Amino acid sequence: MTHTNAPTPAAAPRTITLTSLDAAQEVLAAATQADGIAPISDGLLEAAADGSAVILGIVDVPSDTATAGGPDSPDVPLAGVGVAALQGERWAAEAVVTPEHRRRGLGRALVAALTEAARASGGDPWFWSHGDHPAASHLAEESGRRRARELLQLTTDGAPTLPAATVPDGVVLRDVRPDDADAWAAVNNAAFSWHPEQGGQDPADYRRRTGESDFDPRTVVIAERTDDGRVLGFHETKRHAEHPSGLAMGEVHVIGVDPEVHARGLGRALLVEGMARMIADGAEAIELYVESDNEKALPLYRDVGFSRTVVHVSYEPPESPHD
Repeated sequence: MTHTNAPTPAAAPRTITLTSLDAAQEVLAAATQADGIAPISDGLLEAAADGSAVILGIVDVPSDTATAGGPDSPDVPLAGVGVAALQGERWAAEAVVTPEHRRRGLGRALVAALTEAARASGGDPWFWSHGDHPAASHLAEESGRRRARELLQLTTDGAPTLPAATVPDGVVLRDVRPDDADAWAAVNNAAFSWHPEQGGQDPADYRRRTGESDFDPRTVVIAERTDDGRVLGFHETKRHAEHPSGLAMGEVHVIGVDPEVHARGLGRALLVEGMARMIADGAEAIELYVESDNEKALPLYRDVGFSRTVVHVSYEPPESPHD
């Protein structure tokens, strides 16, 4: 959610519909540099790239200047941008205003327009505030949204020295294969049946990803039972060459273990194996995101070198039942 909470300026700002984020790169770069954190998450960036997102820009100049060259022209002086898309069962939205345009009411106008556009496309969005900015909290309260979810971003201090991990008897860790798609999705959906975004994944998406020419099978660790070949769990990792920290950052993206399988230590083994692979491939630090109330996972993450760094907050729509 945008970092602004000031009164609306006398000359009302105007929003324009964008077909991509190409014209907003300067906005995103300026906000990232000022705040030390990317304003738009990977999931919404991907939705914007594949055309499944609602994208709005906001301008603070006369309308005839704003439309010179068309709404996607690089000449359009955008003061902010917002993205909304369906993620799992919910619509998610994120918005940001450039530092020099903040405290002028542009954020309020952008959030209102993005909310209206998302509703017209099928859902009332949950707005995210990356870094738990107080201005975003004020704006959410003003619009009747409630703080409903906290996601912790944990980061290691450099490339940690990892503890030894013991793979449970009868289990082997290996690279993912294209023919794992159905089993991978089944484990994910069982492990995250409660999660509004991570649950309900389509195996077809996994088949598509593993079939792409630039897909690296080492980025997904599969835990397989040796006696019958059953997939018991997985660890999907990410690599961020361009990270706000300036480091080559690895990410513990998703770890899932079949809830029907009682294999002590499997989650830890998957975690350490994936981290070791990222460090071997040049990661200078590793980050992950975890729900703030996940009391089972937090001690494990701290034990392998993670610490709490940033809080991300999701604000639910006014009429949404609280989870």
